[in-house]
Amino acid sequence: MPLVVNRDELAKRLTNEQTREIVKLAQAGISIAQIAKKLGIKKTTVYYHAQNHCRKMTKLDINLLTEFEKGYIVGFFLGDGSFNFGRKARRYIVRFYLDAERDRDISTYLRDVFQKGRKRVSIFVREANIILRASSKELVDFIRKYVEYKRNLDNQLEKELKSRELPEEFQFGVLSGIIDSDGHVHEHLGTEIKTVSELMQKRILDILKNLRIQATLKVRDATENSFSKRPRYVIYISSAEMRAKQEEINSVKVRRYG
Repeated sequence: MPLVVNRDELAKRLTNEQTREIVKLAQAGISIAQIAKKLGIKKTTVYYHAQNHCRKMTKLDINLLTEFEKGYIVGFFLGDGSFNFGRKARRYIVRFYLDAERDRDISTYLRDVFQKGRKRVSIFVREANIILRASSKELVDFIRKYVEYKRNLDNQLEKELKSRELPEEFQFGVLSGIIDSDGHVHEHLGTEIKTVSELMQKRILDILKNLRIQATLKVRDATENSFSKRPRYVIYISSAEMRAKQEEINSVKVRRYG
């Protein structure tokens, strides 16, 4: 299970002395569990203050990941990721947003992928979301190799997958990440991917074509209760197509019914 940090639990602030002691012990290579036991503080609180000071697993080594795992990170970021560079001090923070009720298994998988690349991440609950946070220049640089922001006709910034040659396994990873972020998989494996981004739907269709996966596209007008007033693009992949590529489309949502 992922280590979940609830912000409400952190409301009881530590003293400056306690915070300095946590950082000191973390820099010395003492584990989160040992620090918590030594100081009599909850592990989640210790992790919150120590996460950027641990010696081990703090720098992402993207080369330790498979092409699928690299693509999965990019695909999930396209669906539900964001950058935070800071306004004053320069920071390199990436956040991934998941549903707190339904997507704990996805947060676990994402965490495991980053740990494989020797990168610690923090996971905490905020209202109805699980937020996975990684502070990493290496991760930001990696994602920016494949993702760019463009302005649409409404002058709003949208994420887009850059046009470049990608290995097939990487493309399956991108597709799987998009399914786990913006997709819905039915029990019979039929899969819907919904987006209001015209740029995004075109790139998804390009990937499906490259992977020889047939899909249909429907455009639905926004309803009065829609968050966005733009048309919604719905890409549907039939259960037969999903079963034919089930081993390659190794998304967590697909594995739930596989």
